[in-house]
Amino acid sequence: MNRYRTIKNNKTMNHPANNPPTVSSSRRRFLKQAVAASTVFAVPNIFTGSLFGAIAPSNRIRVGQIGCGSIAGYYHFNNLKQMEDVRVVATCDAFKDRGQRMAEDYNKHYGGDFAKAHDDFREMLARDDVDAVIIAAHDHWHVPMSIAAAKAGKDVFCQKPLAVDFSLTGPLRKVIHDTKRVFQFGTQYRSSGPKSRYLQMVRLVRNGYIGKLEHIDLWCRDMSFDQSKYNVKPYGSTTEIPVPEGFNYDAWMGPSEMVPYTSDRATQWGGFHCPETSLGFLAGCGIHELGLAQWANKTDHTSPLRYAGSGTVPDEGIFRTLERWDVNCEYANGVKMRVMDCRTAKTAVGPSLPREWQDGDGVIFRGSEGWISDGLGFCAGNQALWKEKFKSGDEELPVSIEHHRNFIDCVKSRQETICPVEMGIRCDTICHMASIAAKTGRTIAWNPEKEEIAGDPEASKMLTRPSREKWRVW
Repeated sequence: MNRYRTIKNNKTMNHPANNPPTVSSSRRRFLKQAVAASTVFAVPNIFTGSLFGAIAPSNRIRVGQIGCGSIAGYYHFNNLKQMEDVRVVATCDAFKDRGQRMAEDYNKHYGGDFAKAHDDFREMLARDDVDAVIIAAHDHWHVPMSIAAAKAGKDVFCQKPLAVDFSLTGPLRKVIHDTKRVFQFGTQYRSSGPKSRYLQMVRLVRNGYIGKLEHIDLWCRDMSFDQSKYNVKPYGSTTEIPVPEGFNYDAWMGPSEMVPYTSDRATQWGGFHCPETSLGFLAGCGIHELGLAQWANKTDHTSPLRYAGSGTVPDEGIFRTLERWDVNCEYANGVKMRVMDCRTAKTAVGPSLPREWQDGDGVIFRGSEGWISDGLGFCAGNQALWKEKFKSGDEELPVSIEHHRNFIDCVKSRQETICPVEMGIRCDTICHMASIAAKTGRTIAWNPEKEEIAGDPEASKMLTRPSREKWRVW
C-alpha cells in the first residue's frame, strides 16, 4: 500500500535546532545586560520600579500556568521561578499529577504554600488573585484559552503556534484589543538579548547590508524528526486503549472533535502531528523562523498574497498532518519566500551552503548583494557580515533580554510586548495558507486586509474546524 497521499501543483511560482534562551541565573547580571542593551541600541527597555530593590508582595505579578508538560518544565518553570517580581499561584493540567507536581515544585522553590493545582483551567481564570496566565497546553487549546483568559481580565503569554481553527484569530485580536490585555506570542527568537545573532541578522537585512531583500528560503523539522520516540511506527498507534487514570482526556481534547484514545495520541508528538489538535511541525516549529522572516521583511502587519506548492500526508497511523511540504509564497512588496520541510531544504538549499547540512530549522535571506542565514550555526555569503558595525543612521530594533521578562515588564507598564497578537496572527496565517496550498495542490490567493481566501470556497472551508459545544469557552 502506498504510504503517502501525494499532492502536486502544476502551477508553481519562480524562486531562485535551536533551544529557547533561558533567563540569566544572576539578577545582577540581568540588570547589567538590560542597561547595556538600552545604551548600545538606544532603544529603551521597559523597567518597572519593582526591578530595583526589594520586591514587596503587593508588587508581584501573580501568574497561573495552564499546561504543565515538557515545555512548561524545561522552559516556563525554569524562567519564572527566577523572577523575584513573579509568583506562580496556580497550575492546571489535564494530567492531574502533572499540575500537582508543578505546584509542589513552585512551592518548594518559594518555601511556602503559594501555588494551588486546579483540575479545570476555568477555575483558575475565575480567581481574582491571578493577574496573568501562561498557556502551554497543546496547540488546539491556545486560542480558545487565550480568548477566555482575556475575557476574564488576565494578561496572556500564549505558546506557539496560534490557531488550529483560523476563524478564531479574529475574535482573539478583538478581545485582546477590547479588553486592553497584554499578549505575548511564544516565539522566543526575538528575546535573545542585545548580542543575539537573530537580532543582528534581522537588523542587517532590514538595513540593507545584503542589498535589497529579494527571496527567503525557510525550513523546519518534519514528521521524521524524533520518529524513534513514537510508540508505534511510522506514524502513531491507531489501536484504542483505556484512558489512564488521572488523565482527563475529554478536557485534553477540549473543543476538538473527540477521537479514540491511543498510546500516541496525547503525547508530545501526538499533540504536534494529529490533525485534530495541530497543523503539524509546519506551524509548531516553522513558526519560529517565520517570526524572523516577517520581522526582517518588515511585514509583521501582513502576510503573503499567493501560495502554491505540494505536500505529502501519511495515509496510515494517526499522524496525518503534512509530512513533507514545499510551498512558494509571494509578498505584496515583491519578496518571494519558499517554505519547506528540512529534508526538502537539504536538497534545495543545502548544497549552496558552506557547512555540512544538519536537519532542523533555518532561514536564509537572499538580497541583491549577498545572503545571510541562521542555519547551520549562523552563516553568510560573506562571514564578515557578522562583524559589520552599524551606522548611526541605521534602523534600530527593540531589545528583549528574555521572553518572560519582556512579558512581565509589559504587564506592569501596559506597553506592547516584543511579539504582540498581530505579529502572531500574521505568522499563523502563513502556516495555514501554506498547509492549504500543499494539501490542495492549488494556488491560494489570500487577501491580507480582509483576511480571506479569494475565489476558492473549498479551500476557505479548510480555515475552520468543527468544535464541541461543551468546551466553547470563547
